Amino acid sequence: MFKKFNPKEDVSSSTSLKSSVQRNIRSSLLAQIPFLTQPAYRDPSTVSNSAPTESEAAPAPAPEAEEESAGGKKGGKKGGKGKGKGGKGKDKEDKEPKEDKEDGEGEANLTVIDEIWPKKEALGLTKCHDRISIFTVQTVPLFFQHFDGPFVPTLKLLHKYPEMLPHVQIDRGAIKFLLAGANMMAPGLLSAGGKLPDGLPKDEIVAIHAEGKEHACGIGKLVASSEEIKKAGKGVAVEVICWIGDDLWKVDTIGL
Repeated sequence: MFKKFNPKEDVSSSTSLKSSVQRNIRSSLLAQIPFLTQPAYRDPSTVSNSAPTESEAAPAPAPEAEEESAGGKKGGKKGGKGKGKGGKGKDKEDKEPKEDKEDGEGEANLTVIDEIWPKKEALGLTKCHDRISIFTVQTVPLFFQHFDGPFVPTLKLLHKYPEMLPHVQIDRGAIKFLLAGANMMAPGLLSAGGKLPDGLPKDEIVAIHAEGKEHACGIGKLVASSEEIKKAGKGVAVEVICWIGDDLWKVDTIGL
């Protein structure tokens, strides 16, 4: 799909999508890729201890104490007026921590899709040749779609979230063919160095790993179910969509 892709020549238009369209796309992504609904990772070292310290637990001194020490009726009146102002200030101070708390709770409830695509960020659409749509946040490609097909994460995004897609594995002998953009054959998945999990349906979007490599080398679509591929034992098993080194891999930013 991206074997010969030139952003300068193959991009027809770029636009920022309407809010209603963005909501529909977000819903579709969550339905298609359940991993996106999982909680976003938070470094435990950045999370403060929820137990209050001794100084935090101690009650604040009452503001009336200073006012009561003021002598005279007139001074008391001024003190009362000051108390009223102090009361307003106290309400303002009380309000601010409450807002901070709400922000903290929102951060704690972030999901993977919120981390990838924050709700305050607009989703951009770049339309390319052959009915390819690339979806971006701050011009960074995140997902793409061919015609009205499934949403596919970019390989760079998949490297950040390796569990986003089901994994299949090819043996060492198939690596050079994958990096040339060839489709993956069943023997490469069924050999000693390959892996093909049970239960994967036809047309499932999968991460293609290679024997001895840590990260996915490509993304593809199963042409048949796991059971059918194992039963046949030959022929094309995975239609390769993108791979390390293709022209989409070389694109860091695109569109608006």
